[in-house]
Amino acid sequence: MKRMCCVCNRVEQGGQWQANHTLPEAEPVTHGYCPECYIGAMVEIEEFIGEKALCLGAVGSPPVYGSCGQCV
Repeated sequence: MKRMCCVCNRVEQGGQWQANHTLPEAEPVTHGYCPECYIGAMVEIEEFIGEKALCLGAVGSPPVYGSCGQCV
């Protein structure tokens, strides 16, 4: 079974991620992240979590509404 990146569509073959790789129609495919897209996704998640943490303030303290510009 071949792995294809769900973001950039590169295909893993022999431990290497190759762009513009065509697969036979009968080839089973599973999706995941190539190393580069995985890092990008994790950065986005960390930034998202960090922004939400700023909106909520410290654990146990009341929320600081409006501090990030997205909260009401």
